[in-house]
Amino acid sequence: MSAVNRRQLLQGAMGGAFASAMGLAVPQPNAGEFQLFWGDLHNHNNIGQAQGSIERTYDIARSHLDFIAFMPHAQWHDMPEVPDAAQVKWAKGHEVTKERWPRVQEMAAENNEPGKFVSFLGYEWHSSFFGDYCVYFPDDNRPLTYFDHVRKLQQFARENRAIIIPHHLAYKLGARGANFDYFDPSVSPSIEIFSEHGLSESDRGPGDYIRHSGGGRWTRNTVRAALARGIRAGFIASSDDHLGFPGAYGEGLAGIYAKELTRKSLLEALWARRTLAVTGDRIALNFRVNGKFLGSVLPFTAERALEVSAAGQDEIERIDIVKNGRVIHRHFPADSVKPAAPWPGTALCRLEYGWGPWGSLNIVRICDWDITTTVRGGKLMSILPCFQSGPFDEKRRHRIIERNENSCRIQSYTSRKDAFEERATNSVVLHIVGERNAVLEVSITSPARLTIKKTLGELAESNEIEFTGVYTSESILVHRLVMPDLFRASFRVSDKGKGGQADWYYVRVCESNGHMAWSSPIWVEA
Repeated sequence: MSAVNRRQLLQGAMGGAFASAMGLAVPQPNAGEFQLFWGDLHNHNNIGQAQGSIERTYDIARSHLDFIAFMPHAQWHDMPEVPDAAQVKWAKGHEVTKERWPRVQEMAAENNEPGKFVSFLGYEWHSSFFGDYCVYFPDDNRPLTYFDHVRKLQQFARENRAIIIPHHLAYKLGARGANFDYFDPSVSPSIEIFSEHGLSESDRGPGDYIRHSGGGRWTRNTVRAALARGIRAGFIASSDDHLGFPGAYGEGLAGIYAKELTRKSLLEALWARRTLAVTGDRIALNFRVNGKFLGSVLPFTAERALEVSAAGQDEIERIDIVKNGRVIHRHFPADSVKPAAPWPGTALCRLEYGWGPWGSLNIVRICDWDITTTVRGGKLMSILPCFQSGPFDEKRRHRIIERNENSCRIQSYTSRKDAFEERATNSVVLHIVGERNAVLEVSITSPARLTIKKTLGELAESNEIEFTGVYTSESILVHRLVMPDLFRASFRVSDKGKGGQADWYYVRVCESNGHMAWSSPIWVEA
């Protein structure tokens, strides 16, 4: 079955583009004329310095995303010399990109299907001094041109109507951190706040820079420092994945509010900063100030009405409104939960599988899974994939291969070795509609045969865990249900401004499982 057909099967009764299907899983905050689309604007494969074929990249992207921009490593004019001449690997990767640029262009053009899936042509430009930028072209058949200064790259972007977005911002200046002295909003409407490198929001808190050689986060290059110096840019996240797995869970995704799923519409939304950044869970987030959508710039007004609505894939622990770098309001959905609330008739249930022998046992293996979930006495409204990149495997795929209103079948694989952040599991999130006595049945045929049957009422009280063999074997966890009053939230607060002072606001959502989301800022002028 082709990737396109599998994707259509996944949408099934949900209809529309994949991100629109997400709206049935977790009702989206009202965004008016806009739809929320999800994709990865920064990922790699073996055209460059990473792993995996470009064909695999697009196959994976089309199975669970709305859009992709494959970013081959292209050039690094001020590349340092490193011990053992390891920089030769990078230089060879750039040569591969140059040689295979025609194939990169061909695949971007072939996979762009307006209304179904959008692919952007682009490449990554590196600089120790200026920082790294991803280049996004509005159309096909564009040149791979080389530059030794960011001002030349910016001029090239203007001439080609391209967007360039800096990433892993918070490395120190000179160590590939963003050089905001040269930031140009006329070609860079957004910045990449999160990727597998870590989180650039601040020099404190989660998402520390730990996986690469660039050191930790430098205060002066964080997102908050950039906003404080007057830079206006929207937020995106993308994976920067080097295992050829676009949309890898936990490594970052971009949400774009656009009118339709086309290159033109998505680029218009990027220019307008109607964007979200998430770490992994596709947390829908709508933020307005005086009715104006995220990414907007408002003329000065002293009275400000701030409206926030969010829908997560897990329990929302809190929602923060940040103003000028400070949290001015914190909302806890659990505070609004009524102890004796009636059964809501709908819930989210995460199905997580993997684990297996811990590393010290030296039992290295990839476990293949075949799982069928069925809702008896209710409906399965949709299924949301949360598939990570590791371990690398050119042939294996995570697939939702059958789907109807009551059941779905998942084929997947897990391994402790080379798992991202050593998290040896994958998961899917089920949106279930049913009463307390409706039954969720999980049947596994690989790696072993076993069945779990629990009523929704039982799963509201406790999760369920089963092993696929003797202790240390892989196991499966049916998570405790998350009810709507904990995975959705909406509130409104007011704030005041002072004359002569410009202000900026953004919203941050934190789920109890550690996943996060950020809205693009809204600015109010002095």
